[in-house]
Amino acid sequence: MEQEKAPRIFVIGFMGSDRKGLARAEAEKRGYRALDLDELIEKKDGRTIQRICMMMGEHEYRNQEYEMLCQLQEEEGIVVSCGDGVFLDDMSREILEKNKVLVADSQALPEELWERAKEQKGLPYAFMSQSDNSIKKKKFFALYEQRKPLYNQFISRP
Repeated sequence: MEQEKAPRIFVIGFMGSDRKGLARAEAEKRGYRALDLDELIEKKDGRTIQRICMMMGEHEYRNQEYEMLCQLQEEEGIVVSCGDGVFLDDMSREILEKNKVLVADSQALPEELWERAKEQKGLPYAFMSQSDNSIKKKKFFALYEQRKPLYNQFISRP
């Protein structure tokens, strides 16, 4: 069976999912280039995503995601791992919907994602920098429940 041709593939997934790993594997399978949206933004801006969010707010980060997605629309043969909330911006979501989207670890239980995410450094969410793990965990699960329906929209797409 011949694999589906798509000039651009975007990989999304919640905190703790292996978006980069899925993007690399998919790119290798297809002979495409693997890119990371956050790394592209950081290179262009000169600041980390965490610093952008701290200094300018999440809205600025979402603006930069959209600008970079617009630039990537000109590229072909790419698989791009994206931040966990890229679809929160309507204009960014429109770009994603015009392309193939894969959801990393879509079958993973939230507890699995939490175990991976709780030790990650540099996450742009202020609550993930708290020292109280119980508060951090509660906020993580609340955000997961809030975003799960949005991820499900991409899972159910043909």
